[in-house]
Amino acid sequence: MKTLDPKLMPVLEEKYAKYWWPVEYPKDVSSDPFKNLVITVLSQNTSETNCVRAYRRLAERFEVNPKVLANADLGEIRNAIRSGGLYNIKSKRIKELSKLVLEEFKGDLAPILALPKEKAKKRLMELPGIGDKTADVLLASQHGYHEVFVVDTHIDRIAKRLGLVKETAKYGEIQEAIKHFLPKDERTGGLFWLMAKYTCRAQTPKCSECPLRNICDYSKKHSQPPQCQDCSVLKKKISLRVL
Repeated sequence: MKTLDPKLMPVLEEKYAKYWWPVEYPKDVSSDPFKNLVITVLSQNTSETNCVRAYRRLAERFEVNPKVLANADLGEIRNAIRSGGLYNIKSKRIKELSKLVLEEFKGDLAPILALPKEKAKKRLMELPGIGDKTADVLLASQHGYHEVFVVDTHIDRIAKRLGLVKETAKYGEIQEAIKHFLPKDERTGGLFWLMAKYTCRAQTPKCSECPLRNICDYSKKHSQPPQCQDCSVLKKKISLRVL
C-alpha cells in the first residue's frame, strides 16, 4: 500500500505553502459546533472567500444560534447570505437545521460531538442535508483532521488518480486510504489538499509539475515519453530514402 515519502514533505511545503488559506475564518466558529455547522452549509459549492463573507453578513444581521435562526424570517436569512451562492437552498437548510438542532438536541450539538466518532456521525447524518463530508467537518473540529479526514472532490480525485483506491471507491474507503497514505500531521494534510486543488486539477492536471508523479497511476498512464532526438533524425532519413 502506498504511503507518502517523508522526503517529499519539504517539497510540498516549498511548492504549496504560498496557497495556504488566505481567508481568515471567524475565531468563534471552530469552538462553536452550531456555528461550524452553519459555515459548513455556506461553504458548499462556493469559494472560501464567498463563504466567509456570507457568514459574516449573516452574523451581522442575526446572532448565530439555533433559537434565533429557527425563528428568523427566511427572506432575511436569504438576503444576508446571498454572496455565498445557492442562497435559496442554503437559507432553507439553515433554518430547517436550526429548528431540528433546537428540538432534537436542545440547541446544543456539543454532547453529540462528544460521543464516540461513529455514533456521533450517525446522529449528525440524521439531520437533513448532512452527508459524510459535512458530518466529518464537524467531527474533525473535535477529533482532529487526521482522525477524521474530510473527503471532498479534490481528495476523491487525487486518491483515485494516485491509485490509492479503485475508481468505484466510496467515501469511507477513500478516507481510510488517505489516512494510511499521509502522516499524522495536519500541515501535510493541508498541503496535500492544496496540491490536489492546484496541480491535480480536474481538467488539464499538471502532471509534469506534480511531486508525486513517480508513484501516480494516472500520470504513468497519461504522460508522453520523451522523444529521442536521434530517433527523430533516423526516422527522417528513412522517410527520405523511401521517397
